Amino acid sequence: MQKIGIALSGGGSRCIAQLGVIKFLEEKGVSFSAVSGSSGGSIVGALYAGGRTPDEILSLLKEIDFKSFLKYHLHKGSLYSVVGAEAYLRDVVGLRDFTELKIPFYCTVVNFRTGLAEYKKSGDLAKLIIASSALTPIFAPVEHKGETYIDGGFYDNLPAAALTESCDKIIGINVNPMFESLPKGFKRRLAKSLFIMLNANIREGKRLCDLYIEPKDMSRYSIFNTENFDMFFEMGYHEARVHERAIEQFRGEL
Repeated sequence: MQKIGIALSGGGSRCIAQLGVIKFLEEKGVSFSAVSGSSGGSIVGALYAGGRTPDEILSLLKEIDFKSFLKYHLHKGSLYSVVGAEAYLRDVVGLRDFTELKIPFYCTVVNFRTGLAEYKKSGDLAKLIIASSALTPIFAPVEHKGETYIDGGFYDNLPAAALTESCDKIIGINVNPMFESLPKGFKRRLAKSLFIMLNANIREGKRLCDLYIEPKDMSRYSIFNTENFDMFFEMGYHEARVHERAIEQFRGEL
C-alpha cells in the first residue's frame, strides 16, 4: 500500500479552501499517511492530522474570533503580537504535542537567524504553529528553544520536501494563484509583491507533487478575510471536482 502525503501551502484564511479539496479527495477514496503545512496551512494540517474531518475543522475555525488575539505593538519591531493564540490552540483546541496526532505532521518554520526552512515533527505543537504563521513584520517572530522563528512560507510555501522520505506520492494544494494585474495603491502593491514571492518559492514543492491543485479564484480574496469561510470551503471543493479525472487517474496508479 503506497503512502500518500499532502502538502498544504500558506495563505491565511484562504487555507480554508484546502479543507474543501481534502473533503473531495476523501470522497474519491484518497487517504493520507502524513501532512505538511506552512503558515495557515500548518493550522489546517495540524487539525487534520489530529483526526478531525474537513467539516469539523471548518466549524471549529468559524467559531474563532481571530481579531481578538491581535495586540498592536509597533515599538517591538512588528505591527502585532498574537496574544493568547498559542494558549488557545493548546488548551481549547487541543493542539499540544505532535505525539498526540493521528498521523505524522510536519510544521514548516523559517529560522530567522539562518534564513533556512526547518520541518518540525516534534515539540511544542501550538508554539510552532504560531511560529509557522508569524508573517513578520506584521506579526512578531516566535522564540523557541533558543532560536527565533518566522513564517514558514517565506522559504517554502508548499512544503512537499518534508514528505519525500516518508511518502510514495504527494498531493499539493496551493491557495495563492498568481493574478495578472498592475496594482495601484500601497495595500494592493504590497499584496501583489507578497504573492510574487510566495509563488516563486512553491516551484520546487510543486515539482515534487504527483498531483497539484490550485483553486484559481482564491486570488480575488484577501488572506485576512475571515467573513467567507463557507464560500472558501466550497471553492476548494469545486476546484477539486474540476480535477476529478486527474484524481481518479492518480487513485488508479496507487
